[in-house]
Amino acid sequence: MKKQIVTTALMCILALNSNAQFYGGEEAVRFPVADLYDQGAMNAYLRAYAETSAKRQQVFDYYSDLMVNAYYNRRWNDVIKYGNQLLPIAPLGQIYYMRGRALDALGDYKAALKDYKAGKKGGSEECALAYKLLKARMKEMRRR
Repeated sequence: MKKQIVTTALMCILALNSNAQFYGGEEAVRFPVADLYDQGAMNAYLRAYAETSAKRQQVFDYYSDLMVNAYYNRRWNDVIKYGNQLLPIAPLGQIYYMRGRALDALGDYKAALKDYKAGKKGGSEECALAYKLLKARMKEMRRR
């Protein structure tokens, strides 16, 4: 089995004719050198990435300002709307927390739990605490 894997790996590397060094057993085997990347295409990709990064940052700044303003003014539907715009750009715990608070305030507890849980997975302590408190509150509501 090990021989088959080594042979397959060697054939793939040779077929690609790439810069490579393969360690088979105790000796390193060197292969013919060829550039896999076209530098012009790579530079164009990096330029495009930098431009889209700058645009993403502008969009993020714009919507995060709107979201924070809506949050402090308790415009919960706007918080949700702006959070929906921000999360695909940057799934941050703070955004999940604020959107979760808005959903909680509007009475959509299941969706709020979902947001808190997602933020908790991202390491947000605020979301972890809010998740725990909302779970307890929902349990208390079910008892009544």
